[in-house]
Amino acid sequence: MYLQSNGFCGYDVQLNRNEEVEIYTYWSRFTVKQTYDKLQPKRTFTPHVSNHYSSPGDRNADIALHGPQSTRHGWEWYEMGFFAYWTQSGPTILLCFNMPAKSQSDVQSMFCSQDISRSCPYAVFSLISDALLRLYDDSVWAVRNHISQWEARRSQEIDYFLLHEIARHGVHVSETLNVAIRSLDATQRHHERFSTNNDLARNNNGHRHWDKVGSQFEFQVRFLQGLLQRSEANNARIQNEITLAFNVAAQRDSKVQLQIGEEAKQEASAMKAIAVVTMTFLPATFVSVSCPVSLY
Repeated sequence: MYLQSNGFCGYDVQLNRNEEVEIYTYWSRFTVKQTYDKLQPKRTFTPHVSNHYSSPGDRNADIALHGPQSTRHGWEWYEMGFFAYWTQSGPTILLCFNMPAKSQSDVQSMFCSQDISRSCPYAVFSLISDALLRLYDDSVWAVRNHISQWEARRSQEIDYFLLHEIARHGVHVSETLNVAIRSLDATQRHHERFSTNNDLARNNNGHRHWDKVGSQFEFQVRFLQGLLQRSEANNARIQNEITLAFNVAAQRDSKVQLQIGEEAKQEASAMKAIAVVTMTFLPATFVSVSCPVSLY
């Protein structure tokens, strides 16, 4: 069930005998819809199978709703999962699942180039979320590129299937952005809750450190909100194009009907003229007059 979700986040805390945080774990899931240059309708789909079964044999765990086969149709899903394990004395362990290769190299570079605070379990994830922002940014701009290409060739033959594909993917992009904003905002609040209740967040003088991680999360949430506005603008643009395409088609059909009507009027006038000429110049031998006949 959780592996088919479009996103979530959560955390768990284990306290020691002194009611201090001993182990802190958190997890999250983010999904991104990425489109490529050539979009094609997908004629098949994978049906959703409920995770609530009467017996273990009813479940097929190998079914994936979004598989790699979608790439040949011009799009794919990134379904990424994260799990972090933090202790006061040990290092932070972060597990990343199903990140695309380009993001993996970015994350490794950031980990090697930056000093990560060990006193905050969310410090390491703030770097992960930076990599996620790049994926969401690419996702939104890829849809925008399809819309701009459509607008540039507007005078050509209308491909309604392509319009539908662009609109469909745009809806998915907005959906994933909405969920990502809520998840990252919840992560920020979880971090604030940890900082408020954990003594390691204070220095030796009892004063709080500047919350650099919280500031990063706040900026990232605002950035995603801006991307969501752009994505919604993309959806409005493609709906305008769909409306325009139907209006152009209706106007073209109206012109064709008008032209057919004009040709029919001209044809009727010609037939009328032919009838008049025929009746006027018809030879007298073909004109007969019927008179009454009296029989005696």
